[in-house]
Amino acid sequence: MVRPFIWSVIRNGAQTNAWSDNWCHLSPLRDFITPRHIANAGFNLQSSVADILDANGQWRWPQAWYDTYPVLIGLTIIRDNSQLHDRLVWKDLEGNERQFSSMEVWHAIRLRSNTVSWANMVWFSQCIPRHSFQLWLVIKNKLKTQDRLKVWEAGSETNLRLMCCPLCQRDRDSRDHLFFACNFSSQVWMNVKSLVDMKQVNALWSSVLAWMEQYSSSTNLEHIVSKLVLAASAYFIWQERNNRLFSRMQCSATQVSEKIKSSVRFRLMGFKFKGHSDLNHVLRKWKIPSRASDEDPG
Repeated sequence: MVRPFIWSVIRNGAQTNAWSDNWCHLSPLRDFITPRHIANAGFNLQSSVADILDANGQWRWPQAWYDTYPVLIGLTIIRDNSQLHDRLVWKDLEGNERQFSSMEVWHAIRLRSNTVSWANMVWFSQCIPRHSFQLWLVIKNKLKTQDRLKVWEAGSETNLRLMCCPLCQRDRDSRDHLFFACNFSSQVWMNVKSLVDMKQVNALWSSVLAWMEQYSSSTNLEHIVSKLVLAASAYFIWQERNNRLFSRMQCSATQVSEKIKSSVRFRLMGFKFKGHSDLNHVLRKWKIPSRASDEDPG
């Protein structure tokens, strides 16, 4: 997986495998020069770049190879310093030499897809990371809800039929039920969304998703706070669901709402603000003392 990004800078050529390593624009040569031809030319699969060069820096391979492998005709090499060992470097997807780091490796090998419309809804500079991760799972519908257990055929048919939402004791829980069609989570949602600019968003997940797609990249202060509230709501509702399911601990809808409000309020208290016309309105709504500051949120 990482081999295509590891390149050898030729100095004396003795540490670089001529056939398997990346050292020229045709590398690896083994992709088109067969092992039989390599052996017939007097080389072996362990030959270094130095082994296939003569003292004058000319290729030692057979002249017939230029007919068999015409791509070799334009291949030239300049050794940096024959007294030094070859040097390994990392090259990015565009072929640029980069400082090696775990971040560079990750950017090179990770799977890539088209950017989704809600990306900035989940990951933004002012987010609470654990809440953002939870919201990402919700959006991707990767939570271990009861409807997914049925698809996996986990447990007996009798147990699956007896499953019900731990919050409302009615329908089987699912992503769309928990956020926020469930009677319990709907109470929580209606309570906390009154503090932000989301009055047009109802308790249906489709409505929430439509809002996210519309305002995902917004830097408006009200929308930033709304994103914090949504992520915190998903986090604490899921936490309450698991507490009831696994530890028999219960909080009321009001108590869960207060957890969400407190979490967002503490995050807002860490903000630094500048130039937001709705700043005082937001501070009053969240009961945060006004203060002078000189930077944008985050």
